[in-house]
Amino acid sequence: MFAAHTSPDLHRLQAEGFVIEVCDGWLIVHHIPYINSAREMKDGILMMPLTISGEHTIRPNDHTAYWMGEQPCDVKGFKLPSLVNSPVRRPICNGYTASFYFSCHAEKEEFPPNGDYPNYYEKVKHYFDTIAAPAICLESEAWNLINKPLDADAKDNPFRYMDTNASRAKITGLSNKFNGLKIGIIGLGGTGSYLLDLVAKTPVAEIHLFDADEINNHNAFRAPGAMSESDLSKIPKKVDYYADIYSNMHKGIIPHAVMVTSENFSDLDMLDYVFLSLDAVSVKKQIAGHLIEKRIPFIDSGMGIAQNPNGQLSGMLHVAIGTQDRYKHLSLVMGSEDAEKDEYATNIQIAELNALAAGLSVIQWKKMLGFYADLRDKACFVYTINSNDIVYYEEKET
Repeated sequence: MFAAHTSPDLHRLQAEGFVIEVCDGWLIVHHIPYINSAREMKDGILMMPLTISGEHTIRPNDHTAYWMGEQPCDVKGFKLPSLVNSPVRRPICNGYTASFYFSCHAEKEEFPPNGDYPNYYEKVKHYFDTIAAPAICLESEAWNLINKPLDADAKDNPFRYMDTNASRAKITGLSNKFNGLKIGIIGLGGTGSYLLDLVAKTPVAEIHLFDADEINNHNAFRAPGAMSESDLSKIPKKVDYYADIYSNMHKGIIPHAVMVTSENFSDLDMLDYVFLSLDAVSVKKQIAGHLIEKRIPFIDSGMGIAQNPNGQLSGMLHVAIGTQDRYKHLSLVMGSEDAEKDEYATNIQIAELNALAAGLSVIQWKKMLGFYADLRDKACFVYTINSNDIVYYEEKET
């Protein structure tokens, strides 16, 4: 929960009796009295995305807001003319669903030169004065009659600071699809490190990292961010290094400095989704078999890069899902154990290819969750570098 008192505008709203809540990057203002078309006094909720820098609010992004309630009206039951609005049905956060979208400009004379709200106090106060005025006109104690404190919100926020990206884009309802999920990333090499970078920006509950290896110089050239010479000289375990970095943003980063084998497969059983980003085909197949048996969906990625006769790099990378009822295609893309001994064993990896494999894997995962639309619904696809093609595969029949 965002500490409202750290921002003077939100603190002022609280000091003046407004019951406010900050939820998933949204400012929720409760108990606003208004008159409906039947000239009855009602209790509405005003909602607007917050613009934050660190822990402090900055100037609101625009003049619009969302409303949960009926159409606010004047004392005669007519729509308020100063509220340009349209009916909507938009999930906001924490069970709140907007029923109207408002556009209410401030006066240019009040906030020159363009009438832009300078802070959230002025924006909320302007909306309140507009919406509540008819109710207070009919009943001077209207606000005092309905303005009650909220019960404490025990919802745990997985981030160290507020995610205003989702609220700014107005996709908080979609982001809620990640809530409570426990994710595993097996292999923290080039692709795995980019997977962590992307997954850490979603509100999943926990991200479990599995890798027994240490950080070496070559890792710095195929991973996100910039490792310092001091970092490299410490030769940290990959999982510990990345957990330390990404715990600055996400609370639920849990390192496991182990190689995943049949002896510790049970460590995976509490996970909801798993990303496989390790090279050894034999190990990957064993882990995949366990995940299929335990009905844990996973996303496998891999690449094979080699130099052509002209000295240029070429090859392919794949992304494949695995579930209890969709796994026959995996043998097609994972290959055989012999692949560990051929050119792929040279392990040529380039940062942009690792990032691409990770990005495509995370997009596929988000499609599985229903975050992104998926018209093809294919279990596997392969990207070929030299032709720039993506080929989709059906499941292999047996």
